[in-house]
Amino acid sequence: MVKALRRGELSALEELMDRYTPYVSSVASRILRNRPADAEELTADVFLAAWDNRGKLRPGKLKGWLGAVARNRAFNLLRADRDTLPLEEDVLTLETDGPDRTLDKKETARVVNQALARLDRPQRELFVRHYYYGQTVQEAALAMGLNLSTAKTWLRRGREELKTILEKEGYGHEAADNFQAHG
Repeated sequence: MVKALRRGELSALEELMDRYTPYVSSVASRILRNRPADAEELTADVFLAAWDNRGKLRPGKLKGWLGAVARNRAFNLLRADRDTLPLEEDVLTLETDGPDRTLDKKETARVVNQALARLDRPQRELFVRHYYYGQTVQEAALAMGLNLSTAKTWLRRGREELKTILEKEGYGHEAADNFQAHG
């Protein structure tokens, strides 16, 4: 298939798309959660990039190349939104146990966002990538050019900071520990 792509055979591109669209779409959708139109467009862009770069494609490395392009482009889309990280009121809310611990979602989000605002921008971005976008620590670290151990340390410190702030705001040890347990 790679040889046929290099020769510019459109049938090879069709075969490539038939074979790898589910994979590329899955990679894009996992990163671009709740953005299906962006994931769909990105999937098409990946195959256009494969066609445009067909001379660089290597047998046995095609799936990896497609996945890397999909991941990089998806993270680039997120990075473009970096200045307006989606920390809406309902993004980072805490689960509670029982009616005596019912927390107003707006108030909880305000406290969590306040705590996140205290983190350095790269730490905040890592936290949002991991807890909001659902990226693994390794994926988020890679996208941000961080060492994996640094990323883990930043996340641990972020959870500790949030726990401290929640306790200071009067949410008690149970709510703070509940948040800590989800990290």
